[in-house]
Amino acid sequence: MTPTPAQRIARDRTRLLAFPRADRTAVVVGGGAVAARRAAALTRSHTPVVVFAPALCDDAFDLLAERLVTWENRWPTVADLRAAWLVHAATGDAQLDARVCALASTVRARVA
Repeated sequence: MTPTPAQRIARDRTRLLAFPRADRTAVVVGGGAVAARRAAALTRSHTPVVVFAPALCDDAFDLLAERLVTWENRWPTVADLRAAWLVHAATGDAQLDARVCALASTVRARVA
């Protein structure tokens, strides 16, 4: 079923309202394929994206090479998450993802 023009506009407005100003960062934690896909999607919103991971897969490295994301070769700290409007944990390790989500909740960042 094709969406009506009103549905397309409403969906687009929702997307626009969901993304903050360009001076707030989105944080992606993890360097694998899932993290790379999430980071790529966030770059299309013109939001600065910071990837925290000790290693990057080829797709994530391509984003870095194209200067679409910045990379920190470590796991994030609370201070790193303070300026983020969104934190996406995609490490592939459920316990590490839970710790990242708990850290993000302490600074009231949105967690995805």
